[in-house]
Order: sequence, then structure tokens, then C-alpha cells
Amino acid sequence: MDVKVVDNFLDKIDFKKVKKRILGSSWILQHSCSDIGDKEQFDFLMLDVTNKKFYNKYLFNKVKKHLDGEYELERIYFNGQWSGREGSFHSDNCDVTGLFYVSDYEYGWGGFTEIMTSVSQSTIIQPLQNRLLIFPGRIMHKGYSFSYQKCPMRISLAFKLHTL
Repeated sequence: MDVKVVDNFLDKIDFKKVKKRILGSSWILQHSCSDIGDKEQFDFLMLDVTNKKFYNKYLFNKVKKHLDGEYELERIYFNGQWSGREGSFHSDNCDVTGLFYVSDYEYGWGGFTEIMTSVSQSTIIQPLQNRLLIFPGRIMHKGYSFSYQKCPMRISLAFKLHTL
């Protein structure tokens, strides 16, 4: 599987439903460690929506239209990174990762997702609002926070999938 980008993934009504879910919700602090040998932990906010039908049925069916093959859903959750809280290079414990970018975005804010597509080359994806990014979950990747404190929190919706 290659890296795939789908712009304007949701219509305005569905996108508003996704944004509404994050307002007033209780996020938890999640810790992540790098896969490249350092012991440093990285903190980000997480909001699990795996058990919500809108996400595990309706949105997952929309994601499946952009996949080659059959997949089952492991979990779905929102990631929240505030300025200065960089992720680390890591791989996911799934066959395919889908990231749906929710936050407002302006060019110059950073917030990229970097995917190591080979030993010496990476692919940089801008986190444009309403963009779906699909890539092999077991390859190294990293989510960067937005660059400035005046920026909103960088929020994405992560789909973790396994091949059937």
C-alpha cells in the first residue's frame, strides 16, 4: 500500500458532526514513546470514539471506499497536539492507519505528518482541514504540532485498521 491523500473527504454536514464531537468532550492525556531507541515520552491528548456508531460504522464505511482490500477496525480516536508538543517517530501496531485532519489550518503553521517512505526519504503531508491520509501503519511516521502558541490545537481523527 502506498501513501494516499483524499482531500474534501467529508461533506459539510458530516464534517460539522465530527467537529461538534470534540467540543466539550473530556480528553485524556496519552503517553507515547519513540520506536528509535530513546526513552523520552511524548504527551498528547486523546479522545476515544471507537464505540460511537457514527464513527465505527458511518465514517469507517466512508474510509473503506478509499482502501484496497478488506479491513477491520481496531479503534478510532482523536489526537490532540498543542504547540510545542511534538510527536516522535514511531510505527503503529496495525496494517493501515488513516488520519483525518480536523483542525483549522493556515499555511506556515507546520503540523505536518512525516512518513518514512524509504530508509533515506520521507513524505511530508500538510494537515489540511477535511483531508484524509491513508498509509501503512507499520512504517515509521511522526505528527508535528503547529508551530506557534497562537495556533489552535492540531486535531486529527485516527483510524487503526487490520487486514482481513
